[in-house]
Amino acid sequence: MGRGKKRTSPISATELMAQLEKDEEFQRKRKIREEALSARAAELTAAEQPIVRDLRASGVAVDSVWDLVSTVTPYPAALPVLMHHLEVGGYPDRVIESLGRALAVKPSIEFWTRLKNLYLSSLGAGEREGAAIALAAAAGQDQVDDLMGFLRNPVLGETRIYFVSPLLRIGGEAGREFIESVADDPVLGKEASLRLSRKRR
Repeated sequence: MGRGKKRTSPISATELMAQLEKDEEFQRKRKIREEALSARAAELTAAEQPIVRDLRASGVAVDSVWDLVSTVTPYPAALPVLMHHLEVGGYPDRVIESLGRALAVKPSIEFWTRLKNLYLSSLGAGEREGAAIALAAAAGQDQVDDLMGFLRNPVLGETRIYFVSPLLRIGGEAGREFIESVADDPVLGKEASLRLSRKRR
């Protein structure tokens, strides 16, 4: 009778980490990844310094635009600075995203026309997404027609999904019917169906 195969037990996470710590190739690749991440972080920090300087000059003490995104304290003095730099553009997408998210507050409604023009004319994916995020958060009753216009415009691509939720929230019966009408849209359908199902609960 032949011997059966040797039974092996699953390796524990601790044992796996111990093995990887001794694996020179793994350690070499990890070091390369960590150095690349550090270099990217340094690049983004350097890229946003003109914005940080202008924010500080306006009386808003931050080390990064992301500091505004994570705060619950209003920052009205920062909004014109953020809007200016979003319009200037030319920043890495991650920095543009931070500008859009920092502008994603109700008081940004005062920049609606500028944000709308930037959104519709932008050639860069980062600028367009940043503007879309800000527009979606700032929209009020007077902007319902604009939201529908954005959603109808296929040229605006996937950034249109940001407008599904606000239209349902502020668009009343007309907004709900509009979102129902795009439930089968290849770009908007998933988000529309998700938001409609939550609204029905």
